[in-house]
This record gives sequence, structure tokens and C-alpha cells, in this order.
Amino acid sequence: MEMHEWRGGWDRAEEATQALKVALEGLGVPEGQTVRLRPTVSGRGTPWVDVGMVPAHVAVRIAEAVAAGAP
Repeated sequence: MEMHEWRGGWDRAEEATQALKVALEGLGVPEGQTVRLRPTVSGRGTPWVDVGMVPAHVAVRIAEAVAAGAP
């Protein structure tokens, strides 16, 4: 994989990480509880967001928000 491919994946992973942080803050989750969200890129260049560990009450908020938006 060339560096520009990796960098493109990294940029998308960073954007997704930031979007998730903003969404969680919109649910009332303090910034200090989203510090473990990390952008990462696989060896093939696939962008990922490593969620790591979140407090249980944050997981419940995420689940409720996802369920509320589900068709």
C-alpha cells in the first residue's frame, strides 16, 4: 500500500472518530469519557474507529440512540 492510500484511510478514520465524539457529546456524554475513541487503519488501508472501553451508562446511551433511529 502506498502512503497516500494509507493517509486517505487515516483521514477517513479521523473524521469518523470525530463524528462519533460529537454525536456522543450530543447525547450528554462528557468529553472525558470519549478519550479512548481512536482512529486506526488496517494493513489494507481500511479506516476503523477503535472504540475501546466505554462506561456502561455510555454504552446504554449509544444503544438507545441507535435503537431510536432504527427503522
